[in-house]
Amino acid sequence: MLERALNVARYIEQPIPLAAFAVAFVGTALILATRSKKFRLAIVATVGIILVALAALFVQTLQSRDVYRVKVVVLGPDKLPINDAEVISSNGGEAKKVDGGWEFDIPTRSRPADGKLRLFASRKSAFLSGRSTLVLEKDYFPIVELQLSRDPSAEVRGAVKDGRGNPVVGALVSVVGYPGSEVVTDNMGNFVLPAHAADGQIVQVRAQKGAFVGTLSAPAGTSVEVVLKRP
Repeated sequence: MLERALNVARYIEQPIPLAAFAVAFVGTALILATRSKKFRLAIVATVGIILVALAALFVQTLQSRDVYRVKVVVLGPDKLPINDAEVISSNGGEAKKVDGGWEFDIPTRSRPADGKLRLFASRKSAFLSGRSTLVLEKDYFPIVELQLSRDPSAEVRGAVKDGRGNPVVGALVSVVGYPGSEVVTDNMGNFVLPAHAADGQIVQVRAQKGAFVGTLSAPAGTSVEVVLKRP
């Protein structure tokens, strides 16, 4: 029995499974030892296995405290995991793809002075983004859930001009589909208005003064030039 146990233990590399195996073997050996003295040696050998496993586990624990292993799970607006997001951290480093998310390995020596790690994620194709702040403390294996949502806070800025390239003062400018949010161009023909969309999302801008109208489609967050024409 001892020889078989040692052969099995030889193939167990991780300390925790090895310790569990040793404990199970000790229990079995104690039961059998009440019937036969030859298993006393088995008990002694198994206790040795336990001590070795626990020592290895202790060393592994100390080594793990040199690095924070931060796992980031990215969730969509429906709160389901997203696997094709872009994830970055304020501490730099490459995000490793792991089962169920991403992981950043952050050495304790590079921990921010205030302990705060800022995490960012985006899914540009869907105009989704999100951020979260984690305080690195005693937990060396923290898990962060980062919720993505659409941020409609982008702006559209630009100028309104006539067919000759002259600035048009006092033109009404709006994003199509959002009545009541019009702005008026200044004395240089310039304007800034809410896009009601995320950066990069295509919106339609409309400008009008009197009988002259101009429209164009452009990504939110960019600068545009709208030319007025008579319909």
